[in-house]
Amino acid sequence: MRVAIVGTDLCALDRRGGGLERVVLRWADALAPHHEVVLVSHVPGGRPLDRSAGDPDVVVVERTADLGGALRRVAPDVVSLHNRPQWATRCPAGAAVAVTFHNYPPAWKVAQRSWPATRAAASRLHLSAVSGALAAAAAEALGVGPDRVAATPPSIDPAFVDPPSPSPGRVVLSPNRLLRKKGVLDLLAVAERREFADVEFAFADLISPWLAPSAEHRALRAAVTAVPNASLFAPVGSPAELAARYASSGVVACAVRELEGLGLVALEAQACRAPLVTTDLGGLREATFSPNRCIPPFDPDALADALAAALASTPDREGARRAVLARHAPETAGRQFLRWVAETVR
Repeated sequence: MRVAIVGTDLCALDRRGGGLERVVLRWADALAPHHEVVLVSHVPGGRPLDRSAGDPDVVVVERTADLGGALRRVAPDVVSLHNRPQWATRCPAGAAVAVTFHNYPPAWKVAQRSWPATRAAASRLHLSAVSGALAAAAAEALGVGPDRVAATPPSIDPAFVDPPSPSPGRVVLSPNRLLRKKGVLDLLAVAERREFADVEFAFADLISPWLAPSAEHRALRAAVTAVPNASLFAPVGSPAELAARYASSGVVACAVRELEGLGLVALEAQACRAPLVTTDLGGLREATFSPNRCIPPFDPDALADALAAALASTPDREGARRAVLARHAPETAGRQFLRWVAETVR
């Protein structure tokens, strides 16, 4: 069976891509021993793809308008789309179309005028989402029954499966993109409280998929540097480097202000046995395992209390690690995605 896996128009499908792209590539690796896999990738800015020996073949498109022609030339049995249900109309008529959702509907970039056609086509598509919460939201948005959207858990990188030993310091780590919706200002407000004066709040200066900082990025950089015990660090160069940061942190904070599809940072941190605090928005509750805490959003006192408790605690985090690996280890998540894709041609 030939499977064409199509990335979004935001990041290239390569090893430098964002969380969605890296999840998709690990799924491609899981499919490759069993099926012929072809990646179809937008390449923003025309930069060369970061590829390794043994990677699947890649067809590059410069514009979404070129996608239909590219897919016809590939002639796949199955097209695997991600966050773009509206692109089903660009797929060859004889191909089964499987759509996986990684984020909530606003991230799908469906134009208002395209929603009726997208909903009408949904009943003919094979649908999945990276969490149960997102699957329910996708079913509602597309007007299909909740049983029509499967859960396909994403995998974490192998670097988090075999992480360094924990050596926690007095550090609150926020490795998410530098955006307001990731709770940067909420964490800075906590950092300024007297009881956190000896705690470092470390934020990734991560602006991907933007190539240059936006006004929001510049404002947040200034806000971080204005707080004495807050700092920015350069985006990590590899998953292994990020695993080392998780292992040396006192607590990892996912204090998001908008719905998350699931939360790769939460999964990665727990796989590295790092204490974790998340806010209860979207799929993050499903990504948070005991003894870690998932707190109500928009509650600065609850956030401060949870961070302080995590910094002061020394509970065994092995249970949370085992829970993550049982569902999100590359082999486990890969097998489930493989089974789901195979169902499209039954």
